[in-house]
Amino acid sequence: MVFKKTDVCELFGIEYPIVQAPMGPFITTKLCAAVSNAGGLGIISHTGTFLYLKERDPDFYKQVHDFAPKLVESTLAMEEDMGVNTLEELRKVSKLTDKPFGVNVRVAREQPDAPYLIDAIIEEREKDPKLTENLKVVVTSAGSPNLYTQRLKDAGLIVVHVVPSVYHAQKSEKAGVDAVVASGHEAGGHVAWDPVHTSVLTPAVRKIVKVPVLSAGGWCDGKGLVAALALGAGAIYMGTRFIATKESDFAPGYKEAVLGGTERDTIVTAGTFGPIRVLKNKYAATLQELLDSVTGSFQGKFENPKIEDAKTNISWADSYKRGKTENAPVLTGEVQGLIDNLPTVKELIDGIMKEAEEIITKKLPSFIA
Repeated sequence: MVFKKTDVCELFGIEYPIVQAPMGPFITTKLCAAVSNAGGLGIISHTGTFLYLKERDPDFYKQVHDFAPKLVESTLAMEEDMGVNTLEELRKVSKLTDKPFGVNVRVAREQPDAPYLIDAIIEEREKDPKLTENLKVVVTSAGSPNLYTQRLKDAGLIVVHVVPSVYHAQKSEKAGVDAVVASGHEAGGHVAWDPVHTSVLTPAVRKIVKVPVLSAGGWCDGKGLVAALALGAGAIYMGTRFIATKESDFAPGYKEAVLGGTERDTIVTAGTFGPIRVLKNKYAATLQELLDSVTGSFQGKFENPKIEDAKTNISWADSYKRGKTENAPVLTGEVQGLIDNLPTVKELIDGIMKEAEEIITKKLPSFIA
């Protein structure tokens, strides 16, 4: 059986309806190339926020630093430690694949480098013929789709926006995006304030919008792909499952933490842009104790200095780069409870497609009398 291409496959020019989610602030360069080479769509993470802003607009960087010095200094130290640079990652991926790939730009108000990065991505793409051909998609997230969608589309890029609700999906479609990612509360990393889960969100979004829909949160295998397609999605959008692959850029200790976790071993706590799902560890427990002790904290309106200290006095590079996962954030989704192996990306994608085919052609027909 050869899978008929979905609307998402046709839009992106890919073979399989499988997309790798970006996982900023962590680098996904090797992973992105491997996913694209295996027939899916790889996406480069948005990295190097303050390194890039400091280089591009020193005066504005100083204003941001003066407004939130602890956040800026801790993030800058992490970025320097990891050696991150979104534009450099674009160039690296372009050398590693001839297939379509994408890049993420977080467009939240707390992301001061977003307009500069978008301009730089467009400039880089226009001067490099290979990037012009293969860098096809920009995924915007954590902010309004109204800000940059038209600018990106005018540059010939496909624009996808990540949404946590039907309301945001409608807003994104009105802004002119080419597709939306319906991201359920099961997902790792930043999640929405309202806990709408994937099995409800995906069909609800599909029912309302006319653009293609990708489904995120809780997917890792062929069963999940079949379920997502049945819910109305044109592709699955996976992060956690791709962390636990041989080509993944994450440290071995980080991969082991994902492999060792159950579906109950994550917690939603305070992140930079709002709630964030991370592995339950000493870092998460300390932060959660502070949240529980401060009346009225973390409701989308106000942050306490003690909480800000807990979020900034840690090294994200410890988990990602060095695999020290006890006292640092480990972004991972509930789906980690279903992950028990470390395949190559090609083995993973081929396995997902094979399992999905077997379910559709052999198991599902048996339910028809």
